[in-house]
Amino acid sequence: MKRNLREKCRMVTGYGAWHIGIMHVSDGPHGVRAQKDGAKNDDSYEATCFPTVSSVACSWNVELIEKMAEGIAREAKELGVSVMLGPGVNMKRSPLCGRNFEYYSEDPLLAGELAAHYIAAMQRCGVGTSLKHYAGNNQETHRMTANSMIDERALHEIYLTAFEIAVKKADPASVMASYNYVNGMPACENSYLLKEILREKWGYRGLVMSDWGACVDLPACIDAGMDVEMPDSMGNHLSDLERAVKNGGLSIEKLDQAVERIEKLTAEYGKNCVSDNQKKEVSRDTRRKNHVLAGQMEAESVVLLKNESFFPLQTGMGLLIIGDLAEYPRYQGGGSSHIHTEMIESVKKQFEKYYEKVRYVKGYKRNTFNRNKRLEQEALRAVKQAVRKGIPILFFGGLTDMAEGEGYDREHYDLPYNQTALLRQILKITDQVGFISFGGAPYDMEFPARCKALLQMYLGGESVGKACADIVMGQVNPSGKLAESIPFSERDVPSYGYFGKQGRQKKALDDVEYRESIFVGYRYYDTFDIPVRYCFGHGLSYTTYKYSNLRVKKNGQTSYEVSFEVQNAGSMAGSEIAEVYVKNPNSDAFRAKRELRGFAKVRLEPGECKMVTIPLTERAFSVYQNHEFQVIGGEYEIQIGASLQDIRLSQKVEIEGREVKCPLTLNNKVPLSRADFDKLYEGKRTHFSQTMPGEFTTKNSLNQMRPYSHLARRWLRIGKFAVRLMYFPKPMHDPEVRMMWEGIADGNIDSVCNQSGGLVKHKTILKIVKAANEEEKV
Repeated sequence: MKRNLREKCRMVTGYGAWHIGIMHVSDGPHGVRAQKDGAKNDDSYEATCFPTVSSVACSWNVELIEKMAEGIAREAKELGVSVMLGPGVNMKRSPLCGRNFEYYSEDPLLAGELAAHYIAAMQRCGVGTSLKHYAGNNQETHRMTANSMIDERALHEIYLTAFEIAVKKADPASVMASYNYVNGMPACENSYLLKEILREKWGYRGLVMSDWGACVDLPACIDAGMDVEMPDSMGNHLSDLERAVKNGGLSIEKLDQAVERIEKLTAEYGKNCVSDNQKKEVSRDTRRKNHVLAGQMEAESVVLLKNESFFPLQTGMGLLIIGDLAEYPRYQGGGSSHIHTEMIESVKKQFEKYYEKVRYVKGYKRNTFNRNKRLEQEALRAVKQAVRKGIPILFFGGLTDMAEGEGYDREHYDLPYNQTALLRQILKITDQVGFISFGGAPYDMEFPARCKALLQMYLGGESVGKACADIVMGQVNPSGKLAESIPFSERDVPSYGYFGKQGRQKKALDDVEYRESIFVGYRYYDTFDIPVRYCFGHGLSYTTYKYSNLRVKKNGQTSYEVSFEVQNAGSMAGSEIAEVYVKNPNSDAFRAKRELRGFAKVRLEPGECKMVTIPLTERAFSVYQNHEFQVIGGEYEIQIGASLQDIRLSQKVEIEGREVKCPLTLNNKVPLSRADFDKLYEGKRTHFSQTMPGEFTTKNSLNQMRPYSHLARRWLRIGKFAVRLMYFPKPMHDPEVRMMWEGIADGNIDSVCNQSGGLVKHKTILKIVKAANEEEKV
C-alpha cells in the first residue's frame, strides 16, 4: 500500500493509549490488563490474576510457565488484545527496586530461559509479546531521567544476557525500549543497543516500541532503530518527524523500515482486534480453567525457607490465624501490571476445610506502618489461649502495598514496623509459629526466621489462598526454590549506596553508577564470602532427594553434556530442581566464583529415580572482552546442587582458551571506588545529576527544574491537586495514586504533556523549560 509522508509519520506513533494502528496492546506479564483509553490505571476488564513473575520464577518450571502464557493468550484473544506487554527480564540489582515483582531473577540465565518459554508459548497461540524493559532499567527512582552507567562486561554478561537468550530462542514480536538512559544516551535513542546489539549481533527482525512516554525526540528514536512511540503524542511529535525527513535529518528509508515492521506485526497479530464499542469479557469457561491453573502455578512456586518439623500441619480442632494479610492477602503488585479480578479466595475459608474452628485476629493494619495497641493485645491474648490448648498458630505478614510498587522504590529493607513489633511479642510467648510471607521482593526476615517454619508466597495471584492451605496442610509438597538471594541487610547488597536514595546517596542522583559491575546478587555474596539469610536456589521439601552418577561428556572443543541421576529418597511424591553451576578457575581475576549454567525440574514418586541431562555451551566458560564473548582457559569445576550452598556432585574439566583481561583484581572492594570504577567504565562521563540552567530540555522533569522555575513549582502544585482530585478518596500513599504522582513529578515533562489529556499544552512545557534555563528565582 502506498502512503504519503504524513501517513507514514502517523503510523509510527500510537493511536490513543493502547493501540498501534488497529492492534490493541495490553499490559500484563501475569494477566491481561486490557483498558479503554482514558481509564484509570486499576480500571480494566476482568481477567485472571496469575502469580507475579517474582513468584513463578521460583517454580523453575519452563513447562508450567508455558501453560501460564497459553492461559493468558486465551484471555487476550477474548478481550481483543493483539500484543501483551511482557515479560520483563530486568535484573534484580537491589531488593529495594519497587518493581521487582515484575522481574524473574538476579541471574540472567534463569530469567532468559523462563522468558523465552513464556514468549514462545504465547506466540504459538497467536498473541504477540513485548520483551521489556530494554535495557539497564533496574530502579524506579527517577526512572525516566536516570542514567544507568554500566561497564561493558557487566552490561553484556549481566544486564543484556536475559534479553539475548529470549530474542535468540523465542523471537518476540516486539521489544520495548526503556525509560532510562544507558551510558549517557536514552534507551529509545541508543543506536548501540537498538542497532548494533539487538539487530546486528542478535539478528532481531521484529518491532521496537518505546515504553509509555519514553520517546521525546521521535526523529532521533526512529534514526536509532526504534519503530513506534507509545502512547499517542497528541500530534506533538508529528511535525518534528515530518520536518526531519524533509530536511534530511532522518532518511526516508529508516522511516519506511519502521512502517514495514508495523505492517508485519499487524499482519501476524492484528487478527485479534475487537472494537472498543464491542462487549469485551473473558468467558466463564476460560476464567474457571485459568483460576485453577493460577492455583497450580502458585502451589509449585511457593518456597519453604525454613521448617523445623512444623509443616505440614495436621487436621484438628482449631487453628489460630494472625495478620491483616490473611484477611486481605497481597496477591499482586501495583502499577501497570495490576489485574482486575473478582475471584479472590479467602485464606480463612481454605483452612476451614481442615479445621473445625479457625480463629482469626487482625493484629495489625496493612495500610499503615503504625502500631495498634488494641489489635496487638487481642492477638497476644489469642496466642496465649492457643498455646494452652495446643492449637497451631500461623502469622501472615510481609510487604504491604504501601511498601513497594511501580514508579517508586522501597524506602528501606525492613519488615513493616507494626508487624515486627507484634511478632517480637508473640515470639516471647512461643516460637511455635508458622510465618506465611508475602511480598514482591526480599526483606529483613530476622523475626520471621525465628519462627519454626517460614513459607515464602511472594505475590501468588488470585488463587493464593488455596495454594497456601494446600502446602501448609501437606496436600501439596513444596518444590519452589529462590530465584534470588535473601540478604541479611540492605547494607550487604553490592549496589548499596549507589541505588535509589540509600546510603551515601542521600539525594537520589540521575547518574547511577553500577559500581558493583558483574557482582550482582549471588555472584557477589558467593565470591566475597558475604553470608546471606537464604541463598540463591534454596528451597525445602517434605521429602528428600539423592543425587548420583555424574557424567560429563565432551561435545566439541568447549561444549559438554552433563548427566546425573536424582532419586526421591522420601515417602512423599515431589519435584526437585537440580541446579548446574560452573566454578571458575581459581585466580584473582575479576570474575565471579561460580555461575548458574543450567537447571532442570523433575517430578518423582517415592523411590523413583530419573536421569537428568543438561547441555553446557561455550558461554558457560566465557567472559565478555574485546567486544565479544571469549572462552577463558583454565580448570573449571562443574557442580550439581540442590542450591548454591548445597552442592551434591562435582567434576573438574580443563578448558583451553584465552586469559581474562581486566585492569582490576578481586582484591578490590565492591562497590568499587571511584578510581576503580573509572578503570572499568569506558563511557563518557555525564553530569545529569548536576543539570543547571541553560541545559534543561523537555527530557527533564518538573522536579529537576523546580529550584530554577516558578512555573515548574506551580505545575507541581497543580499536578498534586489533580492527582488527589482524580483518585479521591484514596490516600497519596496508595500504589495507584503514588505511581501517578511520581510520574508527574519525576517523569520527563514531554511525557507529562502528552499524557495529560490536553490539560498541559506543549507551549506550556516549553515555557517551563525556558523559565528554568533563565533561572527565575522565587
